[in-house]
Formats: sequence, C-alpha cells, structure tokens
Amino acid sequence: MIPEPDSAPVFLSSAALSAKIRGCLLGGALGDAAAGAAAETQSGSGMSISANTQLALYSLDGLLEAIEWANEGVGADETACVWLAYLRWMRGQGLPLPEAGPSPLPRPIDAEPLLRPEGTGAGDPDVLSALSTGEMGTRQRPLNTGVDTPAALVRSAPFGLLPYVATETVYKLALDAASLTHGHPSARHSAAVFASMVHGLLAPGATLRSAAESALAQARENGVPDFSDRLQELLADDGGTDPAGAGTAGRTPAAEEALAIGLRAALAVEDAATEDTDLSAATAAAIREAAAAGGTSAAVVAGSLLGTRYEALPDTDLEALREGSVIEKLAAGFIASTIAP
Repeated sequence: MIPEPDSAPVFLSSAALSAKIRGCLLGGALGDAAAGAAAETQSGSGMSISANTQLALYSLDGLLEAIEWANEGVGADETACVWLAYLRWMRGQGLPLPEAGPSPLPRPIDAEPLLRPEGTGAGDPDVLSALSTGEMGTRQRPLNTGVDTPAALVRSAPFGLLPYVATETVYKLALDAASLTHGHPSARHSAAVFASMVHGLLAPGATLRSAAESALAQARENGVPDFSDRLQELLADDGGTDPAGAGTAGRTPAAEEALAIGLRAALAVEDAATEDTDLSAATAAAIREAAAAGGTSAAVVAGSLLGTRYEALPDTDLEALREGSVIEKLAAGFIASTIAP
C-alpha cells in the first residue's frame, strides 16, 4: 500500500515536509505535557513523556517498520506492524505480554530512556485491556466497541505524516490502528479525521481550515455523515460558542469532543493570524486553552495541528524534546525512509 506515487497529490519540498513532521511530533508532545499528563518521567529540563506521547511515537515506529520492509521490497501489513509496536510499548512498561499473542522483536525505540516506565503510570486502561487480549483488532472486528474515549485519537497524528499517498489511505490506516483498541465509531473516526487533517497540511498552500474540510469529506465517504456533520457545525461556527461547552469538567471528553475542542483552539490561531502575530506565543496560548477546555487529548490535537501548520512552537521546555531526543531520532529515521532527498 505504501507508497502510491501514481495517485498521490502534490506535496511540499523535502525540507518543508521535514519541518512539518518535526513540528507535528513536537507540538503533540508539548500539548500532552502542557495538559499536566499523568506521567512524571522527567527529562533534564522538566519535560515529561507520558503514555500518550509514547504511544504516538510507537505509532510512528510501527509505520516506520512497515516502510522499511517496503523499501527492502518486502510486503508488510502496516496495521500489524503498529499492533506489534504497541505490544512492544506494553512490554517496555514492565507489563506481561498476553500468552495468546506474539512476542515482537525489539527495535531501537524500545531502549530509549524517556520511554521507560518509571513514574509514567500504567497507561490508559482501555488500551491495556485490548492489548492484553492477545487479539489484533481490525476494522471489521474492532476491540472495545463501547469505548469512545480519546486514547486512540491522541496517538494518531503520526499516520498523517506519511507523504506521497492519498488521504484516503491515511484515513484507513488511522481507522485500522484505532480499531486495535477502540471500536466505537466516535473513537475510530475521530482518530482517522485527525490524521487526515495532519496529512492535508502537507500539501502546498494548505490551511488548517481547508485540511479540516477535506478530512470531514473523507469521513462522509467512509460512511459516517452524522459524525462529519457534527464536526462541520464547529467549522461553521463564527466563534461565539465556547468550545468548552463540548466537554464537562471532571470527566474525560468523548473522542469527537476532544477533537472538536482542539480543532477550535487551533482554528482560532489561524483565523486571527497576521504578519505581526507571534505564532509561538499564540500556539502556547491555544494549547493552554484547549487543555483547560478538554484536557490532555484536546491539547494534543491543538499542538499537533499548529505544529504542523506553522512549525512555530514555544521554546519553554522544548529543548528537552529536540536534539538527541527520541522524538528527533524517530523523526530523522522517518524522514530518511519516506522523503526523497
């Protein structure tokens, strides 16, 4: 399935794509940390890598493994590679792998100190319950069909970073990967729409609003017009509605609520931006607003989208995620494997 040179849209230059890939990954990690994620594994400057960011990075690593096989002329099931990556993550947290499931071979990411479990907590219980079954959920037979939380949403931006393929491919990759742990339509399609928004921002001249509208069109084509219509109302809003109305204090928002809150926060930056706008400061403010309104998941959405859109991120605690970090290593490997020099 990867790559699709004959059906792919036009994308940015290699340098611009590389910047957007890094911006997306760093923006998501900043959103996670800004929301006060449960994980407490600290880097030298105080930035944490929680289970949310860890699983997003393992999403990227699973996709990267499939690409590496493809580059060697060997076919690989992308979703299976992602599933094995999540099992490797679970093993790295000191949790036993299910007896009925496979024991995946280690990859370099597994040895990264910032992804070790000290102080990070066990991770999302629905994710762990699905992975502990030893069963690989599929789009046709997803796991946890009654769970509509945003745990799959926050790990799905990396699927949108795959260049040179059609958005429909990205949508289905993210849908399949979400189905590994979250089978509710809201959870699965929120993840797929989010990834598709990120992917749309890789096109020359794309705006966040145009990428969002394209992603919602993909949702309609994939048989969920009601879901698409609910999020389309957000895009049509003139800004007079408080995005916090989508959530309720003290509870985890549903996946589509978290997506809506994060998207609104990001769109507010784009709509207000001028040549004089300090985009780093605006991004930091949007992440805080999304976190206050919708918690970690909404902040991850806002950070990922704005990091991809503008690559302008606040410097506070950012150096801990840059040079020599697991994010930089993974980004560099992904860029080298996917983007023509």
